[in-house]
Amino acid sequence: MLKTMMRRIGLATATCAVIAPVGLLPSSPAFAEGGGVSGHSSQNADGGVNISVSVSYNSAASGSKGAGGTVTSNRQVSARVQPVCRYQKGESGAEAAASMKAPKRDRFMDSFDSTHPNWRDHENDREGHWYYPLCVPPADMSTEEYGRLSEEFHAKNGFVYVPAGGQPPAPVIDGGTLAKAAWKAVEIPPPSVEMNPQMGDDVQTLVGVENWVWASAQTPQSVTATATAGPVTATVTATSSGLTLSAPDSKVSCRGFGTPWRPGMPEGSSSCTITFTRSSAHLGGSTSMRVGVSYSASYTATDGARGGLPSVSTSGSLSLMVGEAQSLNTGPRN
Repeated sequence: MLKTMMRRIGLATATCAVIAPVGLLPSSPAFAEGGGVSGHSSQNADGGVNISVSVSYNSAASGSKGAGGTVTSNRQVSARVQPVCRYQKGESGAEAAASMKAPKRDRFMDSFDSTHPNWRDHENDREGHWYYPLCVPPADMSTEEYGRLSEEFHAKNGFVYVPAGGQPPAPVIDGGTLAKAAWKAVEIPPPSVEMNPQMGDDVQTLVGVENWVWASAQTPQSVTATATAGPVTATVTATSSGLTLSAPDSKVSCRGFGTPWRPGMPEGSSSCTITFTRSSAHLGGSTSMRVGVSYSASYTATDGARGGLPSVSTSGSLSLMVGEAQSLNTGPRN
């Protein structure tokens, strides 16, 4: 009787078991097909830059779009970048001239003629302003990297005068800063999986049964994000090696994103399985199977910058009722 039951379970039609998000990434995007988008940027009054990030998600489900195809989804997100170096608003033309003509002036004013070219042309202008180069180190930037960027910026940029209504020179966002901002804006959907067998609403599986688990089309295997600010474009690439499974009273063997079950496939040919060793009755009727995916990320930029970025993990849980096959003694009674 048990062998017959097991055989029927092995032929059961695979059904979708969607993992519910657990909140590691708020407002996770839906994974749906869409058209390509491009990145751009705009500057704010405080020197910050709004960027548009083009994000592409490649599905972990092999063959999920026809034979051998891969589902790709594209979406556009926004982010804000505070440049390491920018132009800061300073004195008006009249204020700067008054400082220059003051009887007592500090040592800085000794170089005023060279740092403020043609300042006399603006000495009566109270609406226009001088802008000066300013660099501020981000908390996550090394001293060496900040020193290099600051030195390069000050060597190429000096004081500029901007008339009323004009715009100061746009800040240059370095590739590393741009990539970090783009990566922070990316939201990766939590994993979604399918399983076989699944018996029904009362009991989804049995003790001792090898359950196939594989990623559905909604689970990304890799993510690419591209952002542009001025002349610099940064590209972030994030990849994952596969699913991780865990549950009480279980044995897990999982490599990659699993093998989709099809009728006629031999036992033992799945790359990702979970087998329960005890029913879920002692856990209140159901057990929680946790599914996770971790992504490692790196970036390259057109200004020559490259490096690693913080990894991101997504996860969710699925409630399963695990039963035990009951054997019946049908022999004659003594």
